[in-house]
Amino acid sequence: MKYPVIICDDNKVLAKELSHNIHIAIQNMLDNDLIYQKTELNIDLVASTFEQVVSYVVANDIQNAIYFLDIELSQNSEAKNGVDLAEFIKKQDPNAQIIFVTAYDKYAPLIYRRRIGAIDYINKSLERSEMLRRIEETVIHAINSINRLIQVNREELIYKIGRRVRKVEKSLIYYVENSVMQHKVNLVTSTGETEFRSNISKIDAENDFLFKISQSCVVNPNNINSIDFSKKTIIFPNGDEVIFARSFKKKIREILNKYPEINVK
Repeated sequence: MKYPVIICDDNKVLAKELSHNIHIAIQNMLDNDLIYQKTELNIDLVASTFEQVVSYVVANDIQNAIYFLDIELSQNSEAKNGVDLAEFIKKQDPNAQIIFVTAYDKYAPLIYRRRIGAIDYINKSLERSEMLRRIEETVIHAINSINRLIQVNREELIYKIGRRVRKVEKSLIYYVENSVMQHKVNLVTSTGETEFRSNISKIDAENDFLFKISQSCVVNPNNINSIDFSKKTIIFPNGDEVIFARSFKKKIREILNKYPEINVK
């Protein structure tokens, strides 16, 4: 799992120093097995202005990132500050973990009053050993928090086989179609097929990420390879083809508008 790290401090010297400390802290965590070895913690951006961070986050669609922000980003009291930046970030990156690094404790009430949801508040005046310890603690907390949020927000198809409840993550699902067995459906994923008792109307109603393309089939647009209008078929990575009903052409156009990367034949 990748967790981008973004730093913003209007003092470029302090920003560079903080970046160096974060790099050391990350290496310490990896060396001491405090985080999973395959965890990607990279310092993606060291910025000095509100605008630099905003441009980078939007242009690169940054998600699930850890942000170390100074609160005072300008000597101009009218300029955007770190709290304003945190509010913007939260709208673009809902799982963002905000850590304020500042020399002025007087800003703490402002953070809480604006309901930023910052996970920590680190004073710049800390000795280096204490600073590294705080960074390690905060980053571990941030990673755990992001993972919990991803788990809560992850979309899954849930079904039963007998008394056992099964869950399939959205990214694995190709399509679900009526089975030849009455009152059952066939779930096709990147890892295989499963048959269980249900119906297409119920699957469609319970899973917003699936699109109904006929009375007997729903598809996951994220895994469509191409759509052939002459044959009225939808093709998936495993080579499977499903037929969409003529009456659902409007729904197919809706899929293409939302997922323009899908090939059209």
